[in-house]
Amino acid sequence: MTTTLARKFEPVLERVGVKERAKIEKHLALCDAEATVAHGALFRRVAGILGELAPLSMQSAGNNTWRFFVADGKYRMQVFALEDPLDGMLRIYMPDVLTEGVKAKILVKTAVPQTYAVSGSATKLKIESLGVGEAAEAPPHYKHMLGWNRKALRLSLSTTEADDKLDAAVQALATLAAKKWAPAAGPVG
Repeated sequence: MTTTLARKFEPVLERVGVKERAKIEKHLALCDAEATVAHGALFRRVAGILGELAPLSMQSAGNNTWRFFVADGKYRMQVFALEDPLDGMLRIYMPDVLTEGVKAKILVKTAVPQTYAVSGSATKLKIESLGVGEAAEAPPHYKHMLGWNRKALRLSLSTTEADDKLDAAVQALATLAAKKWAPAAGPVG
């Protein structure tokens, strides 16, 4: 599955402008220069997942942060954010689908607060809920995902560990979130 997800990154990269592409490629060069290639591969996989579900071009929001958008009438709405401060953790922001993720058995609650097990794996995932209280102080890369009765999740993934089950869980949670803005399928024919 990992190679399939990595292939999803190329179309996302093709949609961005020249300046944005240069920023992303510079960031990926830093990730790929680490002792293992896991960091750059994880970034590509996650950006591919988010970019596939949010078809407008991704946009940087400062250093090492990117926002993902969908069309909202004549405007656009931010639906995901990706933060990579090069500290060993990749942070993904998405609409709050934690309850749905647990119900769908994508995640399993653990005894540790803000920690969920990925179903079928020993991998643990730190997930923080963000709401109205955080909106005023939120940085620009996810500020517009909060408020107006919107909540978000911050998923923190280690950049040193590769796990196909974790990739599948991230993709499943992002897909659950995308159901909120995906157009309903009409009758065929």
